[in-house]
Amino acid sequence: MKGWMARMTAFSLTAALLLAGCSSGNEAQEGTPAADAGANFNETGLPVVNETISIRIPVVKQHYHKDYNEMVLVKELEEKTNIDVEWEQIPSESWTEKKNLILASGEFPDAFFNGLTTQDVVDYGTEGVLIPLEDLIDKYAPNIKKILDENPQVRRMATAPDGHIYSVPWFEDQAHFQYRNTFLLNKTWLDQLGLSMPTTPDELIEVLKAFKERDPNGNGLADEIPSTFRHNTTTNGYYELFGAFGIADALTGFSVKDKKVEFEPVLTEYKTAIEFLNRMYEEGLLDKESFTQDAKQMLSKTKDEIPKVGLIASFNGTYELGDRVHEYVAMPPLMGPDGHQFWRRQDNRIILNFFSITKNNLHPEATMRFVDTMNDPKSAMQFKYGPFGTHLKEKPDGKVEIVPPQDGMDISTWIGSTTPSTAFPLLVSSDWLQKLEQSESDKLRNGFYEIYKPFIVPEDRTYPNLYMTAEENKRLGVLATDIMTYVRKMEAKWIVEGGIETEWDKYVEDLNRMGLEEMIQIKQQAYDRYIGS
Repeated sequence: MKGWMARMTAFSLTAALLLAGCSSGNEAQEGTPAADAGANFNETGLPVVNETISIRIPVVKQHYHKDYNEMVLVKELEEKTNIDVEWEQIPSESWTEKKNLILASGEFPDAFFNGLTTQDVVDYGTEGVLIPLEDLIDKYAPNIKKILDENPQVRRMATAPDGHIYSVPWFEDQAHFQYRNTFLLNKTWLDQLGLSMPTTPDELIEVLKAFKERDPNGNGLADEIPSTFRHNTTTNGYYELFGAFGIADALTGFSVKDKKVEFEPVLTEYKTAIEFLNRMYEEGLLDKESFTQDAKQMLSKTKDEIPKVGLIASFNGTYELGDRVHEYVAMPPLMGPDGHQFWRRQDNRIILNFFSITKNNLHPEATMRFVDTMNDPKSAMQFKYGPFGTHLKEKPDGKVEIVPPQDGMDISTWIGSTTPSTAFPLLVSSDWLQKLEQSESDKLRNGFYEIYKPFIVPEDRTYPNLYMTAEENKRLGVLATDIMTYVRKMEAKWIVEGGIETEWDKYVEDLNRMGLEEMIQIKQQAYDRYIGS
């Protein structure tokens, strides 16, 4: 059971990054985008249309996805709505290139699922390629409308600067999605060496030194890795450590204080945090490969037959550690020298850009109802986890059990054979999430969440993921690329080689010369627009 839960977590992390796509032209019918308002279209009930209509939607084909046309839930959705979808299945590795070619060609699809960027949505929305969805949602999408009405922040984030909704977001009202990384410390080693859980940066240094020097795995070799991370990554990064020094979000670089946008990589607190990480590195407590390794290389260490890793950053541990997760314990946020004890917020409850309709679509009302039908709460549950009977089991008390994979099948393939899962635009409330019996991985994650909850950076200190205007996007694309590349380069250099004290002033001057103030001003005006909406 533990093994399949580990694979479930791996699938969830992968699925959260899925893209889904677009289509080109509709050859089935002639007419205008309002053609659905005729006798063939049903505003409520099923089927959505009396006579079958066709739409084309290219989608990302992951290696564990069955043919979309053979997925039982997709087939059932098409049958009960009477909408036939021609799925253009594009391999994930070529999706971005294909998407860009589609957008450049002018041969726009009927709809896009996940796969557009925020800049795509604003640019093609304001140009009229993507149509506004708010009226369609209000009239024809009661399931989606209910979520937006009950969660005004979702509607606000989904609204472009011109006041229109051009893309429906993904939303899952799961409390533990408010943060990303749990820091897991090897409890077996702590006990073996008679150590206590560290509470400050200095105490962490002492614990990691003991891991390095006192052979906690007992094999007589100096093969222990006190801590291992991945540089410039969302998951497995070391950026939560910056919270002990007063930095809210070292990864994106932006935070908000008293409604004013700050760029934290030029703050003194950031400099102090870098000096601490450099100390870890110089003392051999930070894996030198943290700056070059990919996930596969890291897993080769955390899942080695001989326990070798003392501290890791993890979504919930099962992906990185498998059954060994029970040998680890969550390390609470450290309290820094000035009393700071932040834990980085990364709110994954809301992810933008999951469903848009283009001007080429002859059936916008029906297409909106097609997506809303999959968002009936019970349907949404199945589209995420798989169908009742094989993947889900409804119990007499109303609770729903997630059925583990059969015959040792990988969880990704197990779910991906019946549904694209989180590649679809699903909006799910806490009401139906409470019906799910918690899996082992969810129990772990919720337990970790309770530890970090009091310390997670407040929402009003976090810079949200926002739609910018086309002009803002264009300018930020130039400024942010250069600035953040330089920041990450110097961050790695200083952690590995030191020298931040002598090079700091020039670094700040360089960033100002690269347009830092302009970048902050653009972010500020977008934030002012957001909080004023």
